[in-house]
Amino acid sequence: MRARPLLAAACLLAAAAAGAREVIPRGEPTPAASRRTPVVAAVERIRGAVVNVAAEELVPIRVPSRQGGDVDIFGFFERPRYRKGYAVTSLGSGVIVSSDGYVLTNNHVVERGARFRVGLVDGRELTAKLIGTDPSSDLAVLRLETRERLPAVPIGRSEELLIGETVIAIGNPFGLASTVTTGVVSAVHRNFKAGDRTLFDFIQTDASINPGNSGGPLLDIEGRLIGINTAILGDRSAGIGFAIPIDRARRIAEDLIQHGEVREGYLGASVDDLPAREGAMPGTSGGVQVTGVDPGSPAERSGLRRGDVVEAMDGTVPAGAEEFRFRLRDLPIGASVRLDLRRGQQRLSVTVPAVELTPQRVEQLVQRRVGVALEEARATGGVVLAIRAVTKGTPAAKVGLQKGDLVREVNGLEVATLDEFRRAAAGARRTGQLVLLVQRGYAAERIAFDLD
Repeated sequence: MRARPLLAAACLLAAAAAGAREVIPRGEPTPAASRRTPVVAAVERIRGAVVNVAAEELVPIRVPSRQGGDVDIFGFFERPRYRKGYAVTSLGSGVIVSSDGYVLTNNHVVERGARFRVGLVDGRELTAKLIGTDPSSDLAVLRLETRERLPAVPIGRSEELLIGETVIAIGNPFGLASTVTTGVVSAVHRNFKAGDRTLFDFIQTDASINPGNSGGPLLDIEGRLIGINTAILGDRSAGIGFAIPIDRARRIAEDLIQHGEVREGYLGASVDDLPAREGAMPGTSGGVQVTGVDPGSPAERSGLRRGDVVEAMDGTVPAGAEEFRFRLRDLPIGASVRLDLRRGQQRLSVTVPAVELTPQRVEQLVQRRVGVALEEARATGGVVLAIRAVTKGTPAAKVGLQKGDLVREVNGLEVATLDEFRRAAAGARRTGQLVLLVQRGYAAERIAFDLD
């Protein structure tokens, strides 16, 4: 009697299995075209231009003991032996921006590398040559060593971005190659703190960006490159990532490719923060004050005066002197900036063109802002760079620099000639600070000066 319900149940299951098509209809296959969204189409077009970048550093590698361990046949420890070898010290992403193999990535991905291996989406691996870097913007340019024409990403315009529009990030987070994430533009022209530095004018996005995404592309919905993924806020992104706008990245990359360095525009004006208004947050004083105008500079010829308050530059209010200096350094040579000024009770605007900061202008800038004049001198072992004169009342005089002191380094770079000093000081200006290693007798000291 008990077997009948079990037998009936088994029969029902068999019947259901036999007629499964009728009981649970499968429906019509979904056409692939209906799933190929604009994001899918963009990724299909661009995925081949996204690469993985491995930077290898030349480091000591321990050689295994001939005895197979660390003890010799007499029971004494052998002294470890080492040889020079390459080891991967950084992994990141990059994007091919031209069919002849130029790759954009981050400076912090390649800065410790002695050689570079780049992985393509099809599994091939190519070597790459470092063309140039710009640490102040965290950008680097590599060139793949191949004669093959490569897939390249089309370049968009970051200035045209809309808050809320869809963006796509592709990269190599945690070593997971060709990872695609999507999100929106959360903000543009975003400034944020990274350690003790303030970084200016970034695209903020909630597209997931993680370690290994650095240097990868941020794309718009049509697959055009609009940013280079660079940073997250804190240890975990929590939906807050930042990308270098492509308009800035493109200008820097073109300078690195054509000139081997970033050429800076020069106006010839120094500025400082305005006193904070009572109860106001830092950096919200509503402009900056001009503290000096270089003789014969574009700023002087355009009518800028010491004491003027710059309330806006090209319509944007600078949050402080640091942001003002950043935006001027980002100005292409030959372009102009409109400054809205307050001069006493008067309101006026001036347009100041940016000229190239030549090596000679760099030396003059150091002499005016720091207060030292330099010369090459003969010494045992060759040429050295010596201080020829110190101007009274300048920062150099206040810290006690004297005629005859030797300048050995500029921002960590050894210098022995005026040409070497000029090149190093031009690079230092991009950081806003000139750090000199000064030697007097057997004593040496590093001294930092503002070089806005």
